[in-house]
Amino acid sequence: MRRYIRLFLPLASLALGSTLGADPSSCVPLAAVDAQSPAFVEGKDYLVLERKRFLDEMGFDQPVEAFSMLVPKGWKSQGGVRWKGVGECRGEIVSNHVQITSPDGKIRFTAMPVRSFGWADEPMLLQAMQAGAQQGGCAINQPFDAKQYIEGFARIDLGAQASDIRTDKDGQSRSKPFDEQANAISRQYGTGSEQTTTMAFGRITWPDGDAGILHVGVTNSITRKPDMLTGRTTMFSSTQVFHCVLMRFAPEREPEATKMMGMFQSSFRSNPIWIEAKDQFLTQLGNIEHAGRMERIRLMGEQSRAYAKSQSDASEQRMRDWESQQASQDRQHTRFVQTIREVESYKEGSGSVELSAGYAQAWSRGNGTYILSNSPSFDPSSVFQDTNWKLLERSDP
Repeated sequence: MRRYIRLFLPLASLALGSTLGADPSSCVPLAAVDAQSPAFVEGKDYLVLERKRFLDEMGFDQPVEAFSMLVPKGWKSQGGVRWKGVGECRGEIVSNHVQITSPDGKIRFTAMPVRSFGWADEPMLLQAMQAGAQQGGCAINQPFDAKQYIEGFARIDLGAQASDIRTDKDGQSRSKPFDEQANAISRQYGTGSEQTTTMAFGRITWPDGDAGILHVGVTNSITRKPDMLTGRTTMFSSTQVFHCVLMRFAPEREPEATKMMGMFQSSFRSNPIWIEAKDQFLTQLGNIEHAGRMERIRLMGEQSRAYAKSQSDASEQRMRDWESQQASQDRQHTRFVQTIREVESYKEGSGSVELSAGYAQAWSRGNGTYILSNSPSFDPSSVFQDTNWKLLERSDP
């Protein structure tokens, strides 16, 4: 049976529900809750979050849980893992997509799939890349940064306008070690490539009056090689939009939407078993390609194959490290958190847990159920006649 974890978030004060799939003896009956706390109304005084499991239904012989996120009870959610064919764009072969919508449709969270682009300033190589793009390969575009992508994506893909586009300095700082690692690999293989990552936030407005926040991460890998025949230097690049998250909302719902955006992203957890299986497949695929038994990726020549191998290794390592940061509850989106205070860290046992910000007290029952409240007189041990509730202490993120 699929197991859901319910997280209780009171808006002013709250009542308690049970964890689906848990031992019934460890849960407080709903009737008892209603009898003891008739003043606490779900949806008004507290919010229930359930852990939604997203599946990979394409990559293996049976559906496998790939990742999970906390989703408010009653909200619609859909998504999972998308796989492309081995002959299509290699940078987009595996990617996640998620859409979460409030019951009234006025708040919509979307995590976009990965997008990859290629470019070269040598006409023949560019022509070959364009032919590959027409057959399902990576799209063609000159290198760009996160700010430029926000402006173009809002205008072209969303039919909206971007403003207040600003650099996510903390995000770029966290990405710097991955860039340095990729550049060290490049120096080791002598490919002459350099990788840089940029991250940015932007406010989005639509003609119908809706507003939104777009968070984007872009990595550019640029290689410059001397051409012995012409004496000039050839430049070719690979650009990957590895992180693109949009929260769209009615303007009057902005405080709630920004808080939920932080909660959705901080609650993301990858399944390590799925990650290991995916990495194993991609490694085997690379070995087959280099043995010549499958179609080579779009770049031509011995130098191009060496470049593609180093960039594939570096890009895959960066993506795995990014997912590992999510799974270990690292200090992601620090600047965003400090700006709108959507989550806070609490000590629990030998570890910590991130819960929604803006509440004075937090309790844990030790079974994955939490209560947050701003009511100074609220005590779940007294309200629910259950001594298993423990008051949590705040901790540094």
